[in-house]
Amino acid sequence: MLARREVVPPKPFRILDAPFLRDDFYCSTLAYSYTAGVLAVGLAEYVYLWSEGFPVDHPPFGEIHPSNYVTSLSFSSEDGGRSILAVGRQTGQLTLWGFFEAKVRFELSHANSISCVSFKPKTSRRPSERYTNLIVDAEDLAVGDDVGNLWYYSVEWPEMHSKCSWTGSMTLLAKISAHSQQICGLAWSPDERFLATGGNDNACLLFDLREIIPVSFSPRPVSLLSTDASSGSMSVRALPRLNLSTTPRQYLSRHHLVSHLLPSWVQPPPIRPPIAAPLLSHTGTLISGSGKTVIIPSNRQKHRLPHAAAVKAIAFAPWQPSLLATGGGTNDRAIHFFHTRTGVCLATINVFAQVTSLIWSQTRREIAATFGYAQPDHPFRIAVFAWPSCSQVTVIPWGPYGTSWDGPDPEPGYDSGRALWAVSYPGRAPRPPRTMPDSSDILTPTPSRMPTPSTTRSQSPEHRNDAPRRRKRSRRAVRPKEKEGGMWCSRTMEEGCIIVASSDQTVKFHEVWAGRRTTIGSAACGLLGGSDILEGMEGIEKSGGEVIR
Repeated sequence: MLARREVVPPKPFRILDAPFLRDDFYCSTLAYSYTAGVLAVGLAEYVYLWSEGFPVDHPPFGEIHPSNYVTSLSFSSEDGGRSILAVGRQTGQLTLWGFFEAKVRFELSHANSISCVSFKPKTSRRPSERYTNLIVDAEDLAVGDDVGNLWYYSVEWPEMHSKCSWTGSMTLLAKISAHSQQICGLAWSPDERFLATGGNDNACLLFDLREIIPVSFSPRPVSLLSTDASSGSMSVRALPRLNLSTTPRQYLSRHHLVSHLLPSWVQPPPIRPPIAAPLLSHTGTLISGSGKTVIIPSNRQKHRLPHAAAVKAIAFAPWQPSLLATGGGTNDRAIHFFHTRTGVCLATINVFAQVTSLIWSQTRREIAATFGYAQPDHPFRIAVFAWPSCSQVTVIPWGPYGTSWDGPDPEPGYDSGRALWAVSYPGRAPRPPRTMPDSSDILTPTPSRMPTPSTTRSQSPEHRNDAPRRRKRSRRAVRPKEKEGGMWCSRTMEEGCIIVASSDQTVKFHEVWAGRRTTIGSAACGLLGGSDILEGMEGIEKSGGEVIR
């Protein structure tokens, strides 16, 4: 007797209220920490933290002006174990805060609005900025802005209880003139070789990280934007102008950075005197210039992958780093698959909607996609496709205004809402978990803690008794609780599900992976569109079919 095939339920098994969730294609305001087991959600100018079995929390960010809304969120790598949350904002403000800590370590300001932030999924081994003979695990952070610039930072994040009381450093390794318009999406290849950027200039750019990050840095003294420990303000040291220089790999001019007044990078700006007034609340050290920062002009990417609209959704296949999937906006309405080493387009799936996010399966050759505006109109907002056949495996429709599909078909012409952004949510317990009281399924505080929208919607954490404190790690494992309405699908228990930010100001938890878990085999056939040449370049061998005479 054949086993009954599991069907992915069309309804989300959990819905979180998310008032003031920004309905903006260019924002990516969800991030999940695999280390802390916490979901960060950006609602207007605030960030809220949700996790299984614990109450809603919030970072200690203090008062934020309503116009300075959150545009992008990202957590640091799982193997780093630090759960650093990067928050990009409309005014160009970049904040880095450790989930297990009580204070913000870094708060910088860029000249242009930050449109996208992304930590590299793995740490990088580099010499410490304080102890040059010590090799440390640094986090790599890519920051995209509204005018197409890409800022590449190395973040050294020592334990706060270190004997020297040094709180770490941020080093600007590279500034790249990538796109002619705002950067919409960022993705790192699993082999740590490529960084892909998507822009509003209808292109996805592939950068070879080996050509961007220098093998060794200049031994000259570096410039420091340091903190006055007594006052907590940032002091600025005037820096001498550096002569332009080149490297054998590429023509990369090196400049310095003075405070947060970032230059245009077209010509070296005049030296500004030290600024007496504090610029930003800042701890740690910001390092730039003096041989530390590589300035990369435009058109230095390895490949430029053209699209017909803005590119926000970008994802590398976890089991084949040379396979890249991208999704285009309103005028593109398709999912494209590329070979990263050659830039060849392997296949295209027309989905007739904005592609807002792409998530590869970890156990099968499948990819999940979420959709925004559809043209021609259709109700489907989540779909799963197989690779390399590109056949549809699962499709999930949404009801009017993003509600769950229920009952008979509604009237024609209704608005199904839009899936704005999605992240993967694991079925396993976080490593390590934390201990806190019982949870809530609402992303906003209780009414007693939340003033009416006509006034300030949150008090400053410094003046509240419930301000976040350093979390204590616990050995107790916390598995995701049984889903509402029934048990998890068998494959969801192994691989997890996806969390989708919706235009109806909710956050939905959807099961998308159908059937039982299977391991991706080594006998890969047709992984790169069936091209024997491309698969030969990647060392993929096909068994069978050989004729020996």
